[in-house]
Amino acid sequence: MPTHVSVEQVRWWLDQNAVRDITSHSQEETEFNLQVTLSRLPIHLIKEEKRGPIRVVGRSAFDTERAKRLVREDESRAELLGQIGPVLASTPGFYTFLDEEGEACDLRNAETLQLEHWIYPGEATQQSMMDSLVTSSPP
Repeated sequence: MPTHVSVEQVRWWLDQNAVRDITSHSQEETEFNLQVTLSRLPIHLIKEEKRGPIRVVGRSAFDTERAKRLVREDESRAELLGQIGPVLASTPGFYTFLDEEGEACDLRNAETLQLEHWIYPGEATQQSMMDSLVTSSPP
């Protein structure tokens, strides 16, 4: 079992038929941060520590007037949760609603939905990486 997964290994695992536009974002506090595009959605593959997990993070904004109305109005928000709740509950990892400052909040104040899944080195394979990318794409 691997104890460390390098950025080179992650790049090699990415299926070029599914993933587009691999961009490296250098940040001092991370080992690596790759942004990939899957179905026109940007997803980040972030590794903060050498022996730590790879965080697969997808975000989708409530950026249209219709979407904002759905989350702000009580009746439509309840209907929205009824539709996406089962999808979010069955998605591996966890989800968070974020406000305009990027802080966790209730759905009524959300600007963005973030899905996140962690892959630990002992479980890291090409299959687990691609599965996580697909399931971290917001609905």
